[in-house]
Amino acid sequence: MDVSMGLPDSALKSWYRHEHDARCRASGEAFEAYVTSILDRLHPGFANPDPMGRLGDGGCDGLAEAGTIAYACYGSRAVTGIDAKVASKLESDLLRAVAQWDTFTLWRFITNSGFGKTPTAKLVELQRRFGPGSLRPLALSLWRAPEDLWWKAANKLTLDQLNEVLPGAPHARNVELAAVVELITSLETGDSTSRDDMSGVRPVPVTKMDYNQIGEQTRIEFNAGRVSSGRIERWFDEQADPGLRDATAARFRKIYLRSGESSDVASEIVEQLYVALGGSDFRLNADRADAVYAVTAYFFDYCDVFERPPQGWRAGGVGDAVAH
Repeated sequence: MDVSMGLPDSALKSWYRHEHDARCRASGEAFEAYVTSILDRLHPGFANPDPMGRLGDGGCDGLAEAGTIAYACYGSRAVTGIDAKVASKLESDLLRAVAQWDTFTLWRFITNSGFGKTPTAKLVELQRRFGPGSLRPLALSLWRAPEDLWWKAANKLTLDQLNEVLPGAPHARNVELAAVVELITSLETGDSTSRDDMSGVRPVPVTKMDYNQIGEQTRIEFNAGRVSSGRIERWFDEQADPGLRDATAARFRKIYLRSGESSDVASEIVEQLYVALGGSDFRLNADRADAVYAVTAYFFDYCDVFERPPQGWRAGGVGDAVAH
């Protein structure tokens, strides 16, 4: 998959940052695997020794820059006694690495755990022990996750590399809807408690739902999405281009009409609109699915994307085909 597709880098980076933060909440091997997947792409020639025998990996979770940089990772979401555990891990990993690897001059400790007084004091102690004038002068560095790991490593990767590490970016698969990538991302990554109260959502004429033969499942999805209608309205109001809403609606209707040429079944047409916004796998992420439902429902409600019933039209019952 080409993740660029002419889409706004800022919107994709926002989604990747959200996913990065989620991955950084992992513990143990899952955290280490995520970190090393980033380092492998950050450093050409990155090598991560497999644990072997009683020596394990030699206190090293990766060597970079021709062995001049050594990494150690520690992922833990524990709270009780974490300071002592981190301090112990910090020291043991460094001493094991020093004993097993004689090429590195920079050692980086990457952790998502709390780093309080005890590990901080231990880091200062180790910096002095391996400072200038010692038998093994080393530069010791601490990277905290998610912040340091993002700005000093993940954020430096290309979009294609980020997609390898964090696949499934929710960008619009249809480049005509590229402008709303940031909107989808903001809905997906936003705090669910900030969604609007349903009492503020403008009612949609039932006749429009009936005329377009919108089935029961789609109505449920649209109603769920309408909770975010106020946020979508505000997002468009805040954009520098005052014509973005109308331009997006026109592109959306173009896709709608094109979909109608290949199918006259309402659910299939709506599904094509969903996929154009969120990709074929959008339902694998509940937040992404909600964002897709919300944007589609917004344009159904407030714009002429779907057909409006002629004046005086009365529903004769919801069927399977779209009325044109």
